[in-house]
Amino acid sequence: MIDHLRGDLTANQLLRDIESGRTRATISVISECELLTSPVLTSRDERKILELLELLPRVAVTSRVARLAAQLRRQHPITIADALIAATALHSHATLLTRNVKDFRSIRAPHIQTL
Repeated sequence: MIDHLRGDLTANQLLRDIESGRTRATISVISECELLTSPVLTSRDERKILELLELLPRVAVTSRVARLAAQLRRQHPITIADALIAATALHSHATLLTRNVKDFRSIRAPHIQTL
């Protein structure tokens, strides 16, 4: 979503595909929190993010996801937030799309793809 706000063409197309129903997508509540916690977030950007979030069903962190995230953290040098996001995707059998390649680099799994 941040890339969309920055005018990235790939991110813009992805969001158009989600909005039109050509692409199904969800978002982790952890990602939702991360999007809204930037100290440089303007009121305008916050409104746009909230509008975009309305397009996406949220995926909550369950106990099973938390345990999977703990396992990922034991195996890989990643933050709790990134472990929870990756675990959410794994548990949901979803593909995690990210530009944040460096934080997920150590997890070599087919469910993590670069946007």
